[in-house]
Amino acid sequence: MTAFKHPASAKLSPKIDRAAKKLQKIEEYLSAHGSEMSLGEWGAVAAVSLGVHNVYNGIEDILLSLSNDIDGLVPQGPTMYQDVLDQMSAEIAGIRPAVLDPELYQSLSELKGFRHLVRHRYGFDLKTDKVQENLDRVKEAFPYFIEAIVCLESSLTEENAHDSDGGDGSGGGASGGP
Repeated sequence: MTAFKHPASAKLSPKIDRAAKKLQKIEEYLSAHGSEMSLGEWGAVAAVSLGVHNVYNGIEDILLSLSNDIDGLVPQGPTMYQDVLDQMSAEIAGIRPAVLDPELYQSLSELKGFRHLVRHRYGFDLKTDKVQENLDRVKEAFPYFIEAIVCLESSLTEENAHDSDGGDGSGGGASGGP
């Protein structure tokens, strides 16, 4: 479990662990059913699709927690899922650095689109190559996402340390982030 020091990050450890376990479950499933997936059998394709869907949901849950606990603003409405990605890709001066770099933002946007397809098409129209592409994408993006969260937490704890080291508490200093 990832240990965090900043209060806004503390509740993220179990969420990160759940998402990591979901990714591990996909790998376990594929070691037993990889041939069915390769052959495009509907059950295997649907199972892997749902697994990717669930890992992305975990990532999104973490981003929504950060938007609430750090930014103080959780996107609402019909565009909230894209809005949270946009919000987390932007620096908020005096509050936090950008969480998502352009490459990670793009990967998560693609996964969000795939999640939408899985959720609203109920597994019909799923193409094996697209499922595999998104599985590869989530396997590559997830470690970078965790790294981004750890960097954010580091930045937030550095800022808190600077504020408690004799500063006036106004938070008017330069950000310790990238």
